[in-house]
Amino acid sequence: DRTELSKNIVRGMLAYRQLLDDHPEWRERVVHVAFAYPSRQDLAIYRDYTAEVQRVADEINSSYGTPGWTPVVLHVKDDFARSLAAYRLADVALVNPIRDGMNLVAKEVPVVSDEGCVLVLSREAGAYEELGEDAVSVNPYDIIGTARALHEALTMQPGERAERTKRLTAAATALPPAQWFLDQLHALEA
Repeated sequence: DRTELSKNIVRGMLAYRQLLDDHPEWRERVVHVAFAYPSRQDLAIYRDYTAEVQRVADEINSSYGTPGWTPVVLHVKDDFARSLAAYRLADVALVNPIRDGMNLVAKEVPVVSDEGCVLVLSREAGAYEELGEDAVSVNPYDIIGTARALHEALTMQPGERAERTKRLTAAATALPPAQWFLDQLHALEA
C-alpha cells in the first residue's frame, strides 16, 4: 500500500505485534512483509506517517527479532515486481484500510496466489462488498481483533484456504475495473 493514513499500515503492524504476544508459537515462524510505498512526501503529515511506519517496524524487530529471524521486513521503495512475487508466496494478506476505494491489492493477491492466500480484510475496504464473504473480516480500528484474525488465517486448513482463494479469485475478476469506474461515475452523477 501507499503510506497514507487511510491504509492503516501502523495498526496492521501493531496487530502483528499483538499476534506475537498472544501466540509466541508464531515467533521465528511468521514474517510480516510490509510494502509501504511513500506517497505525497511533499506533505509533512505523509512524511511523518512514513516515519511512524518505519519506527514501529524497527521497534518490533528490536523487541522480537533474533539473529536468524527478522519479524518485519519493510519495503519503502515502490517495486511492483517484488510485490507480485510476495503475493504469489503469501499465506495471509492483511488489507485493513480505515476507508478505501476499490483496493486493488485485495483483488490482486488471491488472483496471483500460488497455494492459496487467506485474505484478512477490513470491513471499510471498497472491495469488501465483493470479497468479504470469503475473507476473514476485521474492524480496522481493532488491533486485538485483527491479531485474532491473523491467527485464524494462519491456522486455516489448506483445503479451506484453497477454496476461499478460488472464490475470491472469481469475485475479484467478475467486475472489470472499467465497469467499476463507470459505476462510480454514475453514482457521482446521481
